[in-house]
Amino acid sequence: MKKNLLIFLSIIALFLQSCYEEPSITADHIIDKAITAHGSNLLEQSVMEFNFRGVEYKSMRDNGIYEFTRSDSTDSTTVVDLLANQTKLRTINGVHQQVVDSLMNSYASSLNSVIYFAQLPYSLDGAAVYREFLGEKTIKNQSYYKVKITFDPKGGGEDYEDEFIYWIHQDNFLIDYLAYSYCEEDCGYRFRESVNRRKKNGIIVQDYNNYKELIQDPNLSHMDQLFIDGKLELLSEINIDDVVITLKNG
Repeated sequence: MKKNLLIFLSIIALFLQSCYEEPSITADHIIDKAITAHGSNLLEQSVMEFNFRGVEYKSMRDNGIYEFTRSDSTDSTTVVDLLANQTKLRTINGVHQQVVDSLMNSYASSLNSVIYFAQLPYSLDGAAVYREFLGEKTIKNQSYYKVKITFDPKGGGEDYEDEFIYWIHQDNFLIDYLAYSYCEEDCGYRFRESVNRRKKNGIIVQDYNNYKELIQDPNLSHMDQLFIDGKLELLSEINIDDVVITLKNG
């Protein structure tokens, strides 16, 4: 009888302990919190306009329907690239241009890339996105979660082979740093540090200091330590200006 009672009490103790245990951190949980912290969920029904390096960009989203445009004007010429759900096209002074697929894909990819970075972490919870928790890291006396992002070839876009790592602050769940590998005309690695963070209509917008590697083929996951050790070179500033965000439901 006494033995059965001890077994019963042990089971109750284990049950109560499981009830009070902190849930283990997961990449999905971190990304969901980051999307909420940045207000990126509001972008699902929005129009976002901004200037990047003298070129005008516009993103229109409506529950899965999207249209991105880039307009580059000189004194006499306006070149517009458009990327939508089923459309890629270029116009010059309003006239549709016949562009070979490989070149049009390049135009569309670069347009999509600018919108992607401007609206992070929007879309990181997508069905074609794989999220992996890599652990924790301290940078400048701040604690971060490290999350790796890769993409499924089906639905992951033309640059599905690119890999990203995000350093997400453990207290406010904002993205302070990110790194990625890429292969376009050439291949390489980049590390970005967020700066000039501000809020537009409930959505956080931020610029970046853009660093490049100084050693050949570094481990992407070790880019944070290279940054800490001063072994990255500042390559450029990624600034988006004149940002206007209009919410369709607001």
